[in-house]
Order: sequence, then structure tokens, then C-alpha cells
Amino acid sequence: ITQAGGELRYGTAVETILRRHGTTGAVTGVRLESGETIKADAVVANPDLPVAYRTLLGGLDAPRTARRGHYSPSCVVWHAGVKGLPPADAAHHNIHFGASWNDAFKAILKDGVRMPDPSILVTLHSMDDPSLAPEGCSTLYVLEPTPNLDGRIDWTAERDRVRDSLAARVAALGYPSEVEVEAFVDPLDWERQGMERGTPFALSHRFLQTGPFRPNNVDKRAPGLVFVGSGTVPGVGVPTVLVSGRLAAERVEEHARRLRR
Repeated sequence: ITQAGGELRYGTAVETILRRHGTTGAVTGVRLESGETIKADAVVANPDLPVAYRTLLGGLDAPRTARRGHYSPSCVVWHAGVKGLPPADAAHHNIHFGASWNDAFKAILKDGVRMPDPSILVTLHSMDDPSLAPEGCSTLYVLEPTPNLDGRIDWTAERDRVRDSLAARVAALGYPSEVEVEAFVDPLDWERQGMERGTPFALSHRFLQTGPFRPNNVDKRAPGLVFVGSGTVPGVGVPTVLVSGRLAAERVEEHARRLRR
């Protein structure tokens, strides 16, 4: 980006996306929380669509598919730097399934509670890149699926309890458990990061919310506004989000060509 003449600003929050006629017309740039205005012919927004409309685009309603759609379950993620090395039979990615398979889906999708016997993913990045941890230490990335914020879990009250039970489960599976540094992410954290219903997986991949049925990455009511990420086309997951980035770039180029005519 910088080699192409762009500028990266870290820790800079956008307050609103500006439009030509206040709350209507083409986008003209953004206003930062500091009060600074940055002019632009196009703006690419990557918060979840309903969040972008609600917080950055006053006067413009999100598409119905985004406002009333069915959202995916969420997850908690425990990042830990630990003393010790993983079990000899561990791989980079390790999935440990719970025994109560049917009860797990019912708990998350219908009851809105934590799985009674959670299935978890344990990823060991330091196994393939030892530079990520000091000698004799490891990194752990532990993910447990949970309900999103439509569920019945009070994450303010349950956060520490869930973290402790997850750490105990990982230790029981034979992974090192002497924690040196850690960070725990729950659905409230995902929500603070701009993810609707506190899920990083956006709209669920039901047939009518997948591919071309997903909310569009442009809005004809605001020329120059382009969306990117899992909440727009084509969907959730690293490969599809990368495609989303390419599609967003194409939409910006198309808009620029129209402005030059």
C-alpha cells in the first residue's frame, strides 16, 4: 500500500462516512473521531454490514437481508503463551470432539447456551514457526463455538468461568498449562470490534444468505460506498473473504471509471 502511494493510519477511528448532501448522495470521504476530514471518491467499509450502516451511515437503512437475517453462532478464543511443548502426537491444527454431539448443536442453535461437552480447536502456531515463542515454550490458540449474543449467556458474568473451564480442558488433553501471557476473546469482544450479534462469522450460510443472495457489496443509494468482509458477497471464511477483497477493488475501479467519463 505504501509503495503505491497509500498511507496507513493505525489506531485511528472513523466517526462517520460523509456524503454529498449530508445523509444522501454519493460518498465524499470520512470524518475521524478527532474531527479531521479525509476526502475520497470511494470508501471501503469492513465492519459487519448492519454495524456499518448503524454507526457510520446515519439516515441509510441496511438491506433487509442484513437487518433481519439469521446470524451464525459465535465462539470464544483463548490465546495463550505457555511454558512447555505440546504432546508428541499433536499437529498444527487439532480438533477434539465432545461426546454429546446432538446435545451440542441443540445447546448452541436452539437453547442459546454453552455446549455441555464442548468440541474445541487447538492450533499450535509455534509448532511450525518456533520464533513465535521462547525456547521451551509454545503458543496456544483455542477456539470453542458458542451462541452469539442472541443466546442466553451473560458473558460479563460467565467470561472467567468459561476461560477457566477451557484452560482445564486443554490441560487435561495433555497440552502445556503453565500460562505466561494470555488474551481471551468472547462474543462481547467481537461485538466491540464491529461484528453484528457478537459473531465473527456474520450471516449464517443458509441457502438464501449465501453467494449472490448475500447483501451486495455496493449500495446504489450511496455511490462510491463499497463493502468488504464476511458480511457481504460471497461469504464467510478466509478464501471467500479474500475474494470479497478482490470484488471490492473491482467495484472501486468501476466507480472511478464512471467518474472519469
